[in-house]
Amino acid sequence: MKWFLSLILTSSLAIGADSAFKVAYVDLQKALQSVDAGKTAKANLEKEVTAKRAELEKLQTSLQKEAEAFEKKSAIMNDTTKAAKQAELQKRFAEFQKNAAESQMELQKKERELTKPLIDELRAIIEGIGKEKGYQLIVEKNEGAVLYAEAGSDLTEQVVDKFNSKKKKK
Repeated sequence: MKWFLSLILTSSLAIGADSAFKVAYVDLQKALQSVDAGKTAKANLEKEVTAKRAELEKLQTSLQKEAEAFEKKSAIMNDTTKAAKQAELQKRFAEFQKNAAESQMELQKKERELTKPLIDELRAIIEGIGKEKGYQLIVEKNEGAVLYAEAGSDLTEQVVDKFNSKKKKK
């Protein structure tokens, strides 16, 4: 982030003292959590997380009880029965871990589905504010990502052309 800010300061000095270079930042996560739609999405997601957690805890408790019962009875079991029961418990534990991982991925996917439209809408608002207030650049506070850049500020083509011409000379 420091290198990014120094780049901005250097760029603003290069523009010249007579023109103002306006830069701002937005904490997109804070905005997302502060808007009413974001609060609703978060509450809905938390309900799902709580339900999944309760379901997984119930399954884990059941598996632990079975493992404890197996430990108590294993001393009187013959080797074949003991090995079969142990393999069954290991299989069920692996299924539990797989289920927990899938649940985690499902919840992350659901979170992305809920927040993406909100973030897109926030970005559109940020772009509007940037144009309205005359900002040349608006960055995301925590990520350092550019949320808005004034049209004509993109130097990508110039960089590519200069790089290619430099390579051709060599």
